Amino acid sequence: MKQLTFLTLIFVLLSGCSDSTTKIPELPKFKMPSWLDFSMPKVELYKPTITEGSDLEIEAVKKIKIGMTKDAVINLIGTPSINDPFHKDQWDYIHHSSIDGEKLAHYRLTLIFSGNYLAEIDSSGLDELTNSE
Repeated sequence: MKQLTFLTLIFVLLSGCSDSTTKIPELPKFKMPSWLDFSMPKVELYKPTITEGSDLEIEAVKKIKIGMTKDAVINLIGTPSINDPFHKDQWDYIHHSSIDGEKLAHYRLTLIFSGNYLAEIDSSGLDELTNSE
């Protein structure tokens, strides 16, 4: 094996010094014996289904009306995803879900109350909810 390595090295060095018309002979192809040929096992990564936030139904969201009480809204669509201490009269329903690591849905509903009554509905972030159903 040492002689073959030495001869290959000499051949490469000498061929670098020759003119460009000289063809370099091809070295014989080396093939592994079949008993040494092995393949690595295939590993699949587990990507769990992840659902975060409030899971809203579009039919329930359509029933929300200005003037409803906080209790009526909770009975209809549940408690908000986020209770912000700095915006006590704003309820945010946020949802993000993914299956096998791929983004499936992401939407947001914001409700603003005046006292105990619903004053404003921001459903501009519900586009993906209406498209997924």
